[in-house]
Amino acid sequence: MRFSAAPVPLDRQRKLARGVLLCVLLILGCALLVLCNDPVLALWLALLLTGAAQLIWLVWKRHSEAADKRRGELLGLFQRIGRLGCWDWNPGTGELFCSEEVCRILGLPAARLPHSYDGYLGLLEPGEAGELAAAIDGALSGGAACYQVEHRVLRADGSERTVRQAGEICRDQQGAVRRVVSVVHDVSELKEAESALFFEKRYRALIENIPQRIFLKDHNSVYLSCNSSFARELGLQPGDVFGKTDCQLFPEPMARKRLEDDARVMAAGTPEERDEQRERDGSWVNTALIPLKDETGAVYGLLGILTDITLRKLAEQQFKESEERFRDTFEQAAVGICHCDLAGRVIRINRRLCEILGYQQGDLLGRSLQEMVHAEDLSAEREQHERLLLGEIDNYSLELRQLRKDGSLVWVNLTKSVVCGEGRGPRYLTAVIEDITAKRESQALRRERDLVKAASCAKSQFLAGMSHEIRTPMNAIIGLGRLALQTELTGKQREYLEKICSSGQTLLDIINDILDFSKIEAGRVELEKTEFTLAEVLGAISDLFSIKAREKGVCYRVRLDPQLPKRLMGDPLRLTQVLNNLVGNAVKFTERGEVVVEAKPVERGADQLTVQFLVKDTGVGLTPEQIGKIFTPFTQADSSTTRRYGGTGLGLSISSQLVELMGGELRVQSSTGVGSSFYFTVGFGVPAAGACQGPSLEQELANLRLLVVDADRESRGKLCGVVHGLPLTLDFVDTVPAAMAALSEVAPAGGSPFDLVFIDGATAGEEGIRALCRDIASRHPHGLPALAAVPASLLDRIRQQARQLGLSGVVASSRPSLVLDGIVRALSGGQLPPDREPRPPALTRGVLHDTLNGSCDGEQRPALLDPARLAGEAAKLERLLARNSLDAKRQFALFCAAIPAGAFARELKALELCLDKLDFKKARGLLSTFPGITPQPPAEERDTA
Repeated sequence: MRFSAAPVPLDRQRKLARGVLLCVLLILGCALLVLCNDPVLALWLALLLTGAAQLIWLVWKRHSEAADKRRGELLGLFQRIGRLGCWDWNPGTGELFCSEEVCRILGLPAARLPHSYDGYLGLLEPGEAGELAAAIDGALSGGAACYQVEHRVLRADGSERTVRQAGEICRDQQGAVRRVVSVVHDVSELKEAESALFFEKRYRALIENIPQRIFLKDHNSVYLSCNSSFARELGLQPGDVFGKTDCQLFPEPMARKRLEDDARVMAAGTPEERDEQRERDGSWVNTALIPLKDETGAVYGLLGILTDITLRKLAEQQFKESEERFRDTFEQAAVGICHCDLAGRVIRINRRLCEILGYQQGDLLGRSLQEMVHAEDLSAEREQHERLLLGEIDNYSLELRQLRKDGSLVWVNLTKSVVCGEGRGPRYLTAVIEDITAKRESQALRRERDLVKAASCAKSQFLAGMSHEIRTPMNAIIGLGRLALQTELTGKQREYLEKICSSGQTLLDIINDILDFSKIEAGRVELEKTEFTLAEVLGAISDLFSIKAREKGVCYRVRLDPQLPKRLMGDPLRLTQVLNNLVGNAVKFTERGEVVVEAKPVERGADQLTVQFLVKDTGVGLTPEQIGKIFTPFTQADSSTTRRYGGTGLGLSISSQLVELMGGELRVQSSTGVGSSFYFTVGFGVPAAGACQGPSLEQELANLRLLVVDADRESRGKLCGVVHGLPLTLDFVDTVPAAMAALSEVAPAGGSPFDLVFIDGATAGEEGIRALCRDIASRHPHGLPALAAVPASLLDRIRQQARQLGLSGVVASSRPSLVLDGIVRALSGGQLPPDREPRPPALTRGVLHDTLNGSCDGEQRPALLDPARLAGEAAKLERLLARNSLDAKRQFALFCAAIPAGAFARELKALELCLDKLDFKKARGLLSTFPGITPQPPAEERDTA
């Protein structure tokens, strides 16, 4: 197709060549007239030259036009093949020459070929035309040589295309615009190909990341492709599987079976799915073979999907066993049990109920239990039944008379409850019928007081006996469960075992409560009087409940009055039991807010100290009626709390009686929706002055200085409130350069004058934190703790870079309790990165951590190794590690105190990292590498043996 703009300069060249040729012939004619004496001959020669020149001109013109036509057709062919159109616009004249391929791209007939710039823009959508015009105007006004725009084109047939226009501005030597030439390229197929490639990559990524093992074979059972899961099962890469057969990948019997399965499925042309168990490891696999067909229905390949269904099979087996256990329990129960529909008709019944009523099972199926109720008791039973169906009550229990088949009466205790489905709608009723005829006859023979006394005595004996009997297998269950957790397990198996251990521990706690209650009632509880550290007791309680509180989003605080002596004389076990009950209830019934544990001296004598303990929460609170019965055994404030929160109702009763044994009284102040405060006062003995050596908490903390980088006065005030009560010295600076200048100072004894750098993320910013950490690392290569309090938006990013930056910890600035915990941990060296050596334990911040957590009694590390002491502390640490107890961290501090300063630094550092990661199994292995220490089996194993 000839481009209409090309002939303009070509015609100009032709005219110029023709004029030159005529001039040459005219000059030759004049020369012949001058040289030739015969005028006629000269005239003929001139005419002959003129004709020859005209003939030459015509021949040259024809060849030129033919070449021009061929070039135009070739240019049009190129444009059609490449879907590449072009247009040429002269801004001076307003002319626009456009190739026909542009019309094809725009879906327009050649008759609508535009001849002006505005006409071309009119062919586009308003938005797309504006975008193109803006790009051209920008190039014209800005002096740019080129422009490029990609936009959509809505064709006349309704289809949509994507075009890319790239143009160039042609200017003369003075910079004036002569022409604007643009190329229009249809890139719709390119965009579609890019989109298809994108989706192909996403599809491939999906196939690669699903847990199922997928493979693709041709009709000869040769592998064409597979995902990583399939190749990984074979120990190969996906590329290594390509081109191989089952004979090259599997043993001969298995390969033959797989080939037979492939041939059968491809011959049948229908998918096949089956479950099979592998012999090598006993796992279950669901195999799906799907034949692939072309348009004619011929099978050209096979798609295989292998899914591991071991867990599902185990669940089915467990469900089957559970159903069998339920059936056995239902049939062999000592009480009568039946299931009834909502109309009250019996749909299932056990053997014991048939014995109670004297009927055969077939006689009772389809009948209503109300038919056998005595007429005098029928109205009460119907009333409760209707309330149960209306949802007013969840269950009810009645003592009533029922008629046996022989007409005799039997007294029974009837308990009915409704069973709801997933939509919480009632499905059927469960009735438990207990024959209490003998019980009522015995009640008629005894006085009510004797019955109560006998029942109370029997209950205490039963609780004591059964608690002891149940504790032995429960210890074995928990111990073996924890041992199993230390083996190699799948994620689901570990989850099951963790739930077993957690439920077993909960059940053991309930049993212990029952045993304690029975001991208290029997008067067999005796209080000890031993020396203990109050900080250690509160630290153990904090370790137990602070994590639970943090998981619920509840702030957990411990306030220990500095005036309290470090060591006291009393019964730490019973005190811990009381505080555990109170703090556990506070955390359990608090959904938001805080839980505060306080201990302060009330009255002090020469060798006696009275301490008041307070456990305050912002939970659900109690009404006056509930407060009146809160300390009653087997009673909770609200009957619904057992279903929502769990518990036996013994904790507060036991705590109240233990406090009374210690000479105090447990009291409560509470308001509904506001919270509760449980408090009691207990007297303790004070050891002699020489019995406890070592610096006090206030003396240890008084030497600690904190450099605080914070420019916000309100934030400074909050930080002061957080550390209020701790004799720490806070030095504030407003900027990072000011902090660097303060760090450049040298303490009188050498080193840094500060024990911790606290960086506020809002003041320093992310770059400021990095700069300050680099300055700290360069000035203090032996380690200076740095703690960053950052907003929530930076929390994850800074935590990921904490080790690289050398930060001892990163906390959220919006959580004051976490800020205080981070300061204590950073001062104690508990969060130092592994590439920085911690300070010697003799420094004050180490004593601060040990004092607050109750893990050191003030003694310094020995100069020489004491094997007996080291073995004793190691044995305690070994037992705690075997039980996966968080108390192992506190015992690790005592173990370190038994090792001379500077000895086994690398081993202690590795052991500390394992404890920080809660990798107790690896920690036990590291502990066995210390000289003279032999690993001992866990206490649970020894007890079981």
